[in-house]
Amino acid sequence: MKTVLLMLTLLAACAAPASRGPFAPDQTALQRRAMHYFVKAKVAEEQKNYHAAIVALRNAADLDPTSPTILGRLAYNYEELDDFLMAEAFSRKALKLDPRQLPMRYLRFRLFERQDHHLRAAGELEAILDLQPDNWPLYSILARIYLEAGHQQRITRIFERLLSRDDAPPEARANVAAIFTRTGHQDKAEAIYRKLIKEAPHTEDAWLGMADLYLARGQRAEAIRCYRQAAQLLPDSPNPLYALAQLLARVGTVDEVLSDPDASFLYRLGVTLAEIEQHPLATRLFEHIVGQHPNTAEGWLQPARYYLQSGDPQRVEEIMAQALEAMPDSSELYLFLGAAREKFARYEEAAAAYQQGLERRPHLTEFYVRWGFALEKLERWDEAVEVYRRGLSVQPPDPELYIRWGIVLGRQKRWREALGCFERAVALDSLDSEPHLHWGIALQKLEEWEPAIQQLTRAAELDEDDTYSLFYLGSCLEQAAGHRPGAGYLEQAIATFKQLLGLNPNDAYALNYLGYLYADRAIHLDEAVELLQRAVALEPENSAFFDSLGWAYFRLGRLDEAKEHLDQALAKMETYQGEEQAVIFDHAGDVAQALGRHGEARQHWLRALELVPENATVQHKLQPLTTP
Repeated sequence: MKTVLLMLTLLAACAAPASRGPFAPDQTALQRRAMHYFVKAKVAEEQKNYHAAIVALRNAADLDPTSPTILGRLAYNYEELDDFLMAEAFSRKALKLDPRQLPMRYLRFRLFERQDHHLRAAGELEAILDLQPDNWPLYSILARIYLEAGHQQRITRIFERLLSRDDAPPEARANVAAIFTRTGHQDKAEAIYRKLIKEAPHTEDAWLGMADLYLARGQRAEAIRCYRQAAQLLPDSPNPLYALAQLLARVGTVDEVLSDPDASFLYRLGVTLAEIEQHPLATRLFEHIVGQHPNTAEGWLQPARYYLQSGDPQRVEEIMAQALEAMPDSSELYLFLGAAREKFARYEEAAAAYQQGLERRPHLTEFYVRWGFALEKLERWDEAVEVYRRGLSVQPPDPELYIRWGIVLGRQKRWREALGCFERAVALDSLDSEPHLHWGIALQKLEEWEPAIQQLTRAAELDEDDTYSLFYLGSCLEQAAGHRPGAGYLEQAIATFKQLLGLNPNDAYALNYLGYLYADRAIHLDEAVELLQRAVALEPENSAFFDSLGWAYFRLGRLDEAKEHLDQALAKMETYQGEEQAVIFDHAGDVAQALGRHGEARQHWLRALELVPENATVQHKLQPLTTP
């Protein structure tokens, strides 16, 4: 017996050390193997192979059953497969290991919502709010769930918890009031709205909610007052004005607001009424504003702007006549009148308006700029220059007048003289990108490439978001590359256009320029086609873009597609100048010749020569077709 007891004692003594022997599993090794399966699962998830991910994660969970992360990933993957039962089971296990896992709470909330288990979903939200008491939108979601579940009595308890906190934001309080309104607790809602309007008057929802309460009680005048106060307090928000406009439209009158002395409010309300196509009511408001004989320029301009936008030049003229009679020294009125006439292409009358303004305010250089520009539109170049000269006699001189003067000289091809104007503008304001830009364009026209590139680069540096300067810089570099190959200009041109497209990927003209640059040099042809297809999609009526795309297809040897697009370019080019049309005819001739349509090619090249007789390249192409 002693022998048996001794053997049992020895066996028992050996039992504990045996678990640490060389054949027992090491916990760290198990976790490493579990991590291996976890990584495999992540790869499968990225490939959206959720079944494979689950297999790997189940292996990982067998090796490391104490990992809430592995159990949580299992829950996510089962959710992806819409296996709600398994997703719920594994999320419950994960939370048992770590109850503070917010992602698992949100997952369970989604699961219960999708199965219409409202109370269980609400329970998860309450648990989340215990962990995130400042997650204000969740209070409204929780209230909605209790409403859908028919447990309205629980809402009051939730919201009392929120309202008891001094740090609850006004928006959250307004949401509480809105839900109280829906559940029939109008008195509670009104108390919240009134407190918000007093303590946080910029809370838009408080004003809108209060107005809704007034309307529900039949207190129309109070609702209008509420909308009006909100619109005046929150001038950048369209919502109070839109709600008021809809209210007035339902009864078809604006009489209830005409007594308001704030012309700005009435104007914005009129614009809103016009936007919802209540034009008679809008007109009534604008006529009322004019009838009040405003005592500020802005008061007159508000209705005038409406009629300008509505395309009614006669009414604009009538209002401005009254305005100028009331305020004959207002420069704002003359400038607006001139701009309005320009919009309707009445440049002669626009020039007259600016001239009249100058008689009242002879030292305001903006009148000289606008008057000269109106004369430019009439192509009365010498008169425009004279106006700019007169403007420059006003001290201090305005650099914009030099810029406009230089632009006029450029339109007359007097680029050398234009340089002096742009140089003076830069001397007056060296940090303005515009004179540098025009100076660079003038130098580009004179084929003085290095100084042109210098000025255009400076323009682009001064305004980094100005794609206009980048476009001219890129075009100048590309043209310089044609005159000085090997100087690196071509690579710089390509980089410049790519920089431009990085700022504005939908600049159709930059897409066309870069695409044609590639096509014309037979480089990056697949990219050229992609760029030009984008340009054509953006401006499907632009003949030049079709020409460029057709030329890219020609360079690729895709002749049928080339002809299709050149035919469209020919059909759309009637508004183009002779030189531009000649390029399209030339390209169409090349495509036709490549297709073996020699007679058609000859006709296209003859038309190109009619437009540009000195084109030696086209003459050379025609010679084999005309020589016996």
